[in-house]
Amino acid sequence: MGKVLFGGVVGALIAFVCGFISWVVLPWHSWTLQTFPSQEVVNAAFKSNLQKEGMGALSYAEKEKGHLSTELGEKGRLEKEKGLSGPLVRAQGKKKGFEDVTPQKQITSFLTQFIGASLVGIILTSIKRSSYMLRLSVVVVVSLAAGVLGYVPHWNRLGGGYLLLLVNMADLVATWFLVGLVMAAFFKPKPERRVQTMSEPACQ
Repeated sequence: MGKVLFGGVVGALIAFVCGFISWVVLPWHSWTLQTFPSQEVVNAAFKSNLQKEGMGALSYAEKEKGHLSTELGEKGRLEKEKGLSGPLVRAQGKKKGFEDVTPQKQITSFLTQFIGASLVGIILTSIKRSSYMLRLSVVVVVSLAAGVLGYVPHWNRLGGGYLLLLVNMADLVATWFLVGLVMAAFFKPKPERRVQTMSEPACQ
């Protein structure tokens, strides 16, 4: 277990640095963001209507008494028609914007990577008689599976464009490919010990 935890720390450090490079240094995540022609007008509208931080949506059925209003008769029908006519806009509301990076968020990010790397370490330690390339492939396949199950259903339901999906998937797989280069070497299985038996002398 100690080896798994140590490997989790090493993997988390690599993933954390890769995440910083991906989001701060590289421009590709900004390519997935759409801008509004009337930026100031939209910005002012969001500021005046942003009551608390979280995910907000326009042209979406409102909640009433714990149920979506699409289930509440005539009002629900009108809400549904409004939602179907569009446009559907989903916005992540943060009052302090991208600069709101606190130590707590950094620690949470690192712990997330640590849990992921530790789980990968458990998988690698359970593989017997594996080559370096096989262990590296396992890490990459796990990251690809996580991306498919995590990103594709959300993209399929709410859209966002192919570029958003491709960048997120490429970011995840590339990060864990680099993590896998180290973890595949770190979790090298121990060689099996061969027990030699002494042959008994032949009876005279």
